[in-house]
Amino acid sequence: FPQAELDGLVYMELPIGTDVQQGHARDYVLRLNKSIYGLKHSSLNWFNLLSLALQKKGRDFHPSMVDPCIFIWDDCILLIYVDDVLVVGKSKEAIKRFISSLKTETEAFKFTEQ
Repeated sequence: FPQAELDGLVYMELPIGTDVQQGHARDYVLRLNKSIYGLKHSSLNWFNLLSLALQKKGRDFHPSMVDPCIFIWDDCILLIYVDDVLVVGKSKEAIKRFISSLKTETEAFKFTEQ
């Protein structure tokens, strides 16, 4: 989620326990530059970022006609649920090649093996 840009202005109060030099913590707000967990539209912002990255020239994933959270490519199928991605491929090499392509792009997605 923290990788996705916000599509509008979002402000939040300072978290409880934050020390401020002058005044009271409730006198200040933070303007968010990127999505964080808990925002209503964070999931959509992250999904849009991932969708654009998957459909970039060179990767050519296309969403399934039945479910837009399934992306299909020659050697891999991606299943997306909120901020989890399940990668299924014909071989381990195809999966590794796909994951490394996302790590080298400007998006720099982070994948863990859990």
